[in-house]
Amino acid sequence: MDYLILVNRFEPIPAGWSDTLKLREAGGKLFEEQTAVQLEKMLGEALAYGIEIAVISGYRSEDYQQMLWEKEISRNMGRGLDYADAVTETGKTLALPGCSEHGTGLAADLGTAGADDIEPNFHKTAAGKWLSQNAGKFGFILRYPRMKEHITGIDFEPWHYRYVGDKSAELITASGICLEEFLHFYSDKYTLC
Repeated sequence: MDYLILVNRFEPIPAGWSDTLKLREAGGKLFEEQTAVQLEKMLGEALAYGIEIAVISGYRSEDYQQMLWEKEISRNMGRGLDYADAVTETGKTLALPGCSEHGTGLAADLGTAGADDIEPNFHKTAAGKWLSQNAGKFGFILRYPRMKEHITGIDFEPWHYRYVGDKSAELITASGICLEEFLHFYSDKYTLC
């Protein structure tokens, strides 16, 4: 399993990825097996510190991502945007079908206890703060950090965590860089994951 796979609007999920994907449940959602194991460990340790973290979203099929994409475009058009502007606005926080990390089984949208949708101020909560300090120990990174929008192509998402493996996560977190920067500058210099 390539835990450092880059998936974004320019790098879609490779053909056949889902054919070899083995899913397992964690926090009530499906994830790639190793991702699920590490997510359960992370959720358990957070709970031991009195922090309950909700799993909002995990693996998404391409069909489900298409439905979300169309629904968000419709919502934006309902706010008065024309189609082109609605697509642009939607693309700031939602990936095109086939270009979403959720389709890899490696991404998790996380929230506070009882949350059933993403929380724009999640980073200000106890759960968000705990994750920013501890997720790397379990192989997770904040995938779309603040001030990296020009590189990732996605607005700051304090709820979106991505499994990349322990060593890679620790390096990315300690360096304050995003996955794109890490792959560009470091991937050939280290034995990763």
